[in-house]
Amino acid sequence: MTVASVLAWLLMLLPLSFSPGPANTLFASSGAAVGFRRTVPLLLGTNLVCILQSLTIGAGMGALLLRYPALQNGFKYAGCAYMLYLAYKFFCASASVAEALEAPDFLDGCILEFFNFKFLMIPMLMFSQFAGQQEGRWQTILVLAFALGVLTLASNNIWILGGAAIRQLLGSETAVKTQGRVYGSMLFGVAVWMGLR
Repeated sequence: MTVASVLAWLLMLLPLSFSPGPANTLFASSGAAVGFRRTVPLLLGTNLVCILQSLTIGAGMGALLLRYPALQNGFKYAGCAYMLYLAYKFFCASASVAEALEAPDFLDGCILEFFNFKFLMIPMLMFSQFAGQQEGRWQTILVLAFALGVLTLASNNIWILGGAAIRQLLGSETAVKTQGRVYGSMLFGVAVWMGLR
């Protein structure tokens, strides 16, 4: 890739990766509720699936999703349902002490990312713009998937650290309970928004 291509890649993918969506909202929520360290398993789960999805879409799954809109809707609604479940967990957490809060785990991260329709669109856009039919296409797919994984990991860490910083500022039990309600409401709102789109 040329310098111009890398710059275009960054200009397209930075806003998409750093914008609030299901995963980033959950990362901020988890960082605030349980801190950075206890959010790491969630981070690992989502990013493993992120890389696997990117490789799969680069290999042709993206064309299948575009060809069958019902499959897209299935992912979207399953993702909404899972976000509602996570919102419920945060509402329940608002009634308990933060240290007793069950942190989202590796499997939660895998499930969330698998059904994260916002993320599925990112590699589809990326590959449509930057992985043509030229010679060395598979090498390009590997490089783009790895680069997207690094960008996503950086974005997720910033959201977790932002949530953890809020926890440090507002660490009383009352504030933690309020955060559980606020973040649960945010996750609920994201799920509803995803379902209505």
